[in-house]
Parts: sequence; C-alpha cells; structure tokens
Amino acid sequence: MLIRRAGPADTDAILALVPRLSSSFTPPPWREPAAMTATDVDVIAEALRSTEDDPTVFAAEVDGVVAGFVHVRSLEDYYRRRKHGHVADLVVASAYEGRGIATALLARAEEWTRASGYDWITLGVFEQNERAEQLYRRQGFRRDVIRLLKPLT
Repeated sequence: MLIRRAGPADTDAILALVPRLSSSFTPPPWREPAAMTATDVDVIAEALRSTEDDPTVFAAEVDGVVAGFVHVRSLEDYYRRRKHGHVADLVVASAYEGRGIATALLARAEEWTRASGYDWITLGVFEQNERAEQLYRRQGFRRDVIRLLKPLT
C-alpha cells in the first residue's frame, strides 16, 4: 500500500468513492443523502484542484488502484482561537475494507497535521456511524463537543 498526495489524475477514482460517505450508515432523517453526496463531491473536487497544502487529499493506492482517501484541512478552534488539523473526509472502498487502509490514512493525516505545525487533529462523525466512531476511538480520538441540531422546518 502506498499513501500519497492525490493529484488531478486521481479525481475520477476518488470522486467515485464519495457516495460511501453517506451510504455506509443511515444519516439522520433531516439529512438528504443525495444532497450530502453532491456537497461532498464539490468540496473534495475543490481540494483535489488545490495546489496549496491546505486543503490536501491523500490517496491510498493498492496495486495501482485508489483504494481510499483522506481529505484534510485546517480549522480554527473556537476556544483556543488557533488552527488545527481536521479530517474532513475518510473513505475506503468496500473491496479494501479490513486491510488497515483507514488506519494508514489517519496516520498520514496526523503526519500532515504535525508538519503543518498544529498540535490537535479533529474529525466529525455522525452518531449513527458507529463503525467509524469505533475506528476513531481505537486511534486515540475522544469526544469533545457534542453538537445538537433542531430542524425548524
């Protein structure tokens, strides 16, 4: 397995994995999976076009095939008023699950965060995505803020 920065040639392979972000679990009823996917495609495509280091997409390549990716960017913490690394998206193709790819991608995200001079890395996970949360906890992530949402329509 090779973890490398994704480039324009990887766009189709990476964007083909994006629907897994909202189809590998059942989103809350106020979230429309198709709209989530459309937003994810736009944001990740923009990150793939970036020539800067922030944001960045790293691809996991196995035998010449993109088996997964991680999209990292900086965010500013509200209370510390400092930037930190953030895993915006992490996807592994279903055919490659269970091979340590997600763990390797998270390790690469941590490397990117440290190299960027940040001392924190965060990520968000939907409450319903228990499998992903278990992985993140095994990698040392802990709950910080629980965000509640009330639809008003």
